[in-house]
Amino acid sequence: MGFLSIRESSFTFGGPINYDKAHAGAIVSLVAAGGLSGFAVILAITLVAIRSPPYKGTHVVAYFLSLLFANVLQAVGTTMSARWALEHEVTAGTFCSFQGAIKQAGNLGMALWSFVLAVHLFNLLFMRRKSTDLGQYLTLLIGWFCVFFLVAIGPLAIKRKEKGAYFGPTGYWCWITHKYPLERAFLEYFFEFLSASSACVLYTAILLCVRGNIMRSNGRWRFRFVPPGQSWQLALCRDIIDTSMMRIVARMVWFPISYTILLLPISLARLMAFSGHKVPFWATILTGTIFNLQGLVNVIIWVCTRHLIPDINALPVFTTPRREIDLDSSEIHGITPYALPPSPIEPASESKETSEDLDGEDEKLHTVPLSALPLQTAGFLDDPEIGLNRSDSNVSYWTTNSSDSQNAMIPKPKWSAALRPTSWRR
Repeated sequence: MGFLSIRESSFTFGGPINYDKAHAGAIVSLVAAGGLSGFAVILAITLVAIRSPPYKGTHVVAYFLSLLFANVLQAVGTTMSARWALEHEVTAGTFCSFQGAIKQAGNLGMALWSFVLAVHLFNLLFMRRKSTDLGQYLTLLIGWFCVFFLVAIGPLAIKRKEKGAYFGPTGYWCWITHKYPLERAFLEYFFEFLSASSACVLYTAILLCVRGNIMRSNGRWRFRFVPPGQSWQLALCRDIIDTSMMRIVARMVWFPISYTILLLPISLARLMAFSGHKVPFWATILTGTIFNLQGLVNVIIWVCTRHLIPDINALPVFTTPRREIDLDSSEIHGITPYALPPSPIEPASESKETSEDLDGEDEKLHTVPLSALPLQTAGFLDDPEIGLNRSDSNVSYWTTNSSDSQNAMIPKPKWSAALRPTSWRR
């Protein structure tokens, strides 16, 4: 049964609604999406706890586990809608209020820890600043305190008797009721959009920095654009840390991108409902299903990224400062590759004459008058085993000048292509 076959409803986030069989079946599909995400996240948490990840000493594990735990809260809040599918009705009460609180905590937790993870990686890979254990514990404590404080402040301090319950039926599940529109906007939507936009900016800055486009020169941060054909110049600004982390950062950018993509559909549906427009039931279920796949998508990105992380123990400490390069110096352009121009091609006749002249000169260089030889050469020439072959110069290893028979023949070395001096090569 597809979503398009379900009739439209006057969904306004404003009160209880009775389910028919079509609505109940669609809610079951929404619950299944939440259950799938929850199962994937719990499996990922188990693997992280059992295996020692290569980035264990960077505090990334604690923040990433917090993000996964927020995904679990969201999945739990979604699967609680199974009760409404079975009862064919959403009713106010303790269970409904608990579902609304869990859903808000999960949504706020995902927004907060996505932002914290982006800030931590920015501080580690861009600024090269050390993160202490005390800072990690304080971040975890303050972060989760803020999440539960924003959830609890509604029913404990903001709730008004004349407005009714703070958490209650809001259509097909329970959440902040339509009597508190400002609280919806500023206690959840604001943090979700702030986290998505900020994380995208931070991850983009990290990627450009480790790639070499953003560099520090003369105490100032500079942006450097290099044409695609000269991208090799960017490697001159990278050290071993940036080179090792470039691939993983390029994939971690998908965390905020995926969060933004999955957040936009349900946000548009909510804005349409708040403005008084009727939202089709199929659109409500479809956007809710997409949004509740956050946990599954985070796990998939983590699985695809995990094997790219280098061994942190084999790298220098992340606080190692980057070397500064003067943009006005020739160092920034590296060593420009060059090639020697080819030798000009000479006419064939001139080349032949030149070759003959060189051969003649070569023979003369190897021709020595007999009288100039030392006395020991007489025995050398009289040796019968060393024959002088004047009739077949092609097989002779001796150089002969027929115009002067009194000249002794001295062996002329013959060079192979492999042993020929480099100055002879063209």
